[in-house]
Amino acid sequence: MRSMKFRHTTTEPTEEYDIPFVEVEKTEEEPVQVVEVVDHGDRQIVTSILLEILYGVLLYFKAREALVPYLYALIPLILITALLGTWLYNRDGDMKLFGAITKLSASGIALQLLVDELYTPVSSFSLIKYGIGFGAAFVFILFYSIFRKLLRKPFTVYLMIAVSIAVYIVLLGWGYDPNGYGTTAWVKIGSYTVQLTDASKVAAVLFYSALFSAEKERSEDEILILSTLFFGINLIGAVLVHELGSFFILLALHLSILFIFMESGTKKKIYLLAIAIGCFSVVAFSFGVYKLLLNDANAGTLNRLEQILWPIVKKVYTRFSVTANINSDPYGAGYQLLQGKKAMWFAGLLGNTINFTAIPVPESDMAFIAFINSFGWILGFYVVYLFLRILLSGLKLSRSLLKPDIQDSVTTYGITMLVVMQAAIVILGSCNVIPFAGLPIPFLSRGGTYQTIVFCFTGLLLYLTVHDGQAYERKEAADETSLYKTADPDD
Repeated sequence: MRSMKFRHTTTEPTEEYDIPFVEVEKTEEEPVQVVEVVDHGDRQIVTSILLEILYGVLLYFKAREALVPYLYALIPLILITALLGTWLYNRDGDMKLFGAITKLSASGIALQLLVDELYTPVSSFSLIKYGIGFGAAFVFILFYSIFRKLLRKPFTVYLMIAVSIAVYIVLLGWGYDPNGYGTTAWVKIGSYTVQLTDASKVAAVLFYSALFSAEKERSEDEILILSTLFFGINLIGAVLVHELGSFFILLALHLSILFIFMESGTKKKIYLLAIAIGCFSVVAFSFGVYKLLLNDANAGTLNRLEQILWPIVKKVYTRFSVTANINSDPYGAGYQLLQGKKAMWFAGLLGNTINFTAIPVPESDMAFIAFINSFGWILGFYVVYLFLRILLSGLKLSRSLLKPDIQDSVTTYGITMLVVMQAAIVILGSCNVIPFAGLPIPFLSRGGTYQTIVFCFTGLLLYLTVHDGQAYERKEAADETSLYKTADPDD
């Protein structure tokens, strides 16, 4: 409480000024009510551990064969939650973000072990790969200060453009489609399969971070030219390998970053509007070309150019038409969504009780549907809330970093949007609200490469809440407090 100083007054005039002083009656200062803010961040540690234990109980009743490997994961999971949570809590980290990440991780492990017992997936879930992904994220965070310095270099923008070009060249030469859907977004290294298009997402975050580097201030024209070049490379590459799902994420990232972080101007408005109109026009164009080429495709009389365009426009048309009418191709393109629809009807609040296990690709593309089918709508809505929690925490952190360093703010925003946007696209697509993209959902789907990237991204968000965002907020609060301390109470 700030104290007030009172001067002694007198009614006698001073020698210099013949102005009498008026004696002011001293009054007692009203007490200031101090509202104590209770920090409940430690509850996130407790609730995360309780949810991890709850999944063990649910697996006991649903598939006891899956309980044994889950118990092997439960002990290190609880230890990591307790130790890492305590470390973050003592350093004023974002505990709500931490709780969302740990709870989603536990949900993914429980689901994947259950899928191995109830379904016949192509591959088995590996806790070792999961641990390797966690370790890789830990190393990535340790060396982030080096990556940050690299992002400040002007040449990094061009380096990320070169990386994106290299990704699609490799996919065009050595990419293959393990699912038979015509998307050659994977490469095989020995017995391991890597979805190389995930590298383009990482390159996108690094590209935009370097584009708005605090070390070099670029003009509006330079930003638009470089970002359009990068966007065009990903557009052409995605079309050639037929990977439109990842491209939609990069498109949304491109538009939103320019909209938020570029200075307002006429060129910016015209550019963003032109890109948005162009995307709708491309979809309409694809529908028109599909109708024109349909008869020739059925007759097998397509020329060379039409043979290139046909699989692209066919995929676009099929995705949108199936979304509009799921029964238009119930045993073809609509089969996966139709089975997912049945699974959601059978799920109930606590999971299906009729042992419905006819969900295609439950370990990856349809992991969210498989989760609802296995654990019910209550936990399904809770998972959606956890992704929303990551979104809110990430955006708050990005805003707090905007003043001290726009580059870190762009990095945080890009990471947040890549994780949450992919989750949203997968959830809405598998529920047949938007065209199905066939992408893995963060945390719930299996896959060593993508899961490692998710751990790196979300781990970096936690790191920045401790070392950047919270530190900056504390500095602002200290600056505001210092204004009151230095002010003269007699003024």
